[in-house]
Amino acid sequence: MKFYKWNKHYLGWGITAFIVIIASMLVLMTLVNIENIANGLGKFAAVISPIIYGFIIAYLLAPIVETFEKRVFGKMFHKYGAHYEEAHSDNEGKYAHLKVYVKNKPARICSILLTFILIVGILVGIGVAIVPQLTNTISMLVDNIPTYLQNLNSWIAEAFTNYPDIKDELTDVINNAGTTLRNFLTTQILPQMGDYLSFVTNSIAGIVGLIMNIIFGMVVAIYCLYSKELFAAQAKKVIYAITGIGRANKFISSVRKIHKSFGNFITGTIIDSFVVGCFTFIVTTLAGVPFSLLVSVIMGITNIIPYFGPFIGIVPCLFLIFMEDPVMCIVFTIIVVIIQNLNGNVISPRILGESTGLTSFWVIFAILVGQGIFGFWGLIIGIPLFAVIYSAVRTFISEKLEKKGLPAGSDEYTDIESFAGEDAQPVSLFEANEAERRLKAEKDAAEKARKKKELEEKKEKIKNSIDKIKRSGK
Repeated sequence: MKFYKWNKHYLGWGITAFIVIIASMLVLMTLVNIENIANGLGKFAAVISPIIYGFIIAYLLAPIVETFEKRVFGKMFHKYGAHYEEAHSDNEGKYAHLKVYVKNKPARICSILLTFILIVGILVGIGVAIVPQLTNTISMLVDNIPTYLQNLNSWIAEAFTNYPDIKDELTDVINNAGTTLRNFLTTQILPQMGDYLSFVTNSIAGIVGLIMNIIFGMVVAIYCLYSKELFAAQAKKVIYAITGIGRANKFISSVRKIHKSFGNFITGTIIDSFVVGCFTFIVTTLAGVPFSLLVSVIMGITNIIPYFGPFIGIVPCLFLIFMEDPVMCIVFTIIVVIIQNLNGNVISPRILGESTGLTSFWVIFAILVGQGIFGFWGLIIGIPLFAVIYSAVRTFISEKLEKKGLPAGSDEYTDIESFAGEDAQPVSLFEANEAERRLKAEKDAAEKARKKKELEEKKEKIKNSIDKIKRSGK
């Protein structure tokens, strides 16, 4: 019986073909069952939503906890203060030089409790103060609609006294609008109250579920805040275990940069918006602006949206104030302009610190693209998320340029026309323009000399022809 020698080359091709076939089948099955997979992922996300909420809450509250821990409770429990201890060495004593961080447990616990008490107290206080005022505002608007319509008709009658046709037309429009509204309420809203009641019931159930998820998320956040160093250490351990040391170091460094750009921006923006809301409430209260608490909360919340937030928030605020006192709209607008200028030049730079590194064009680009992809949340996370992508691309390009021996700064390319030679020496725009000018001058001179030579040759030919004719005549 004859045996053939095993060929590793064909084995490699066979394994590759097998993997390609399996991958193709998996992709096909995924496309066929994409709806079931999406539903499954949705259910899985709903199950782990308390954990996701917990991570988000912990991430946002971590700077506040650290501030309390370092500046308040760290000094109160100084004998339990955070310190570093020698790491346990292995048999060879390889890691004996490392220092392991040991946290101040009493300070950490008190900081977490105070942070949650403070945040929950602020939210509850705002809710208790806003909900009654919002309810009264809506009731007032509903009750005063007939009065507003009557005042509007009276104003139209006085303003267009000399134009009776326009007055009658506008009056008919207003009356028709009122009739349409009443018909809509009687024919559309009232018959479908059962459906709306069912919708409200389902919405309440959804809200209750959301509240429960947030409560469980707060519990998860407490564990995350208390053991954040342990979680970070475990994450590093996993990263170093599944990849090489160089790639792991680079990945961890990238995560730190992302945290610095993304996390600090989000938390700083929230703190900045809270400060703006407080300032707005104080100034509007002193100025006697109606609904001062409600408009201050609106301006503080919309201030979270970079650049466009104040413009979005001022519209409903002006509407509410106009219904109560139109003159105060001007006062409120002046107050908002002053506070926003103060925030942009003084408050925001101190809270947010370093800029995201994006120019005005890229800021607008990030906001528009973020809103288009993620909706409302894209307005908030668009800038820091794009700043992270921008930083990663810039780092990648800089590394590629450094490997080629080229400068990495954009300013250095402003006056560069090209790079010449094997050592890639830069050629400035001035040098390139001068070279182009000299080359053009040389070409012009050569063309002028050629034309002059052709003219002389033509003259010589004409002269020879004339001489030949004269000789023939003789």
